[in-house]
Amino acid sequence: MGPVMSDHRSYQTVNLLFAGAILLVFAYSLAYPPTGEHPVPSFYTLLSGQPSPTAGLSRSFSAILRGDLSLARDLSPYGIPLFLFLLVQLIMRITAFVLLRRHVLPLRRILPADVILSVLLFLLCYGSLLKLLMQRI
Repeated sequence: MGPVMSDHRSYQTVNLLFAGAILLVFAYSLAYPPTGEHPVPSFYTLLSGQPSPTAGLSRSFSAILRGDLSLARDLSPYGIPLFLFLLVQLIMRITAFVLLRRHVLPLRRILPADVILSVLLFLLCYGSLLKLLMQRI
């Protein structure tokens, strides 16, 4: 197996791992209601004793998955943009996997587009949260 095939398979593996991680986040969000306590505490709050800038994010995701966008917005102003980032990333991971699996496009064309789109999407969706975190440093 040459380096191109190895890179191809590695990229497919990474896509599957990312898609699996995103699905686990969604499953966790579905497992607990938005109004209840979630079993994973905020490590930021535990360490600092102060509310986390992402407080309510898990509950916001729970509300989004249940179709209650108003509650999601109330629980965390970052919930909807971050959820959309994960949802688009899930679609991108599956699409990239399928395109490579079916030999529709070569890795050398998919990878640069994937990186550029992912970075732009990250900045768009996480921009306001990143700005807030930088102000706290």
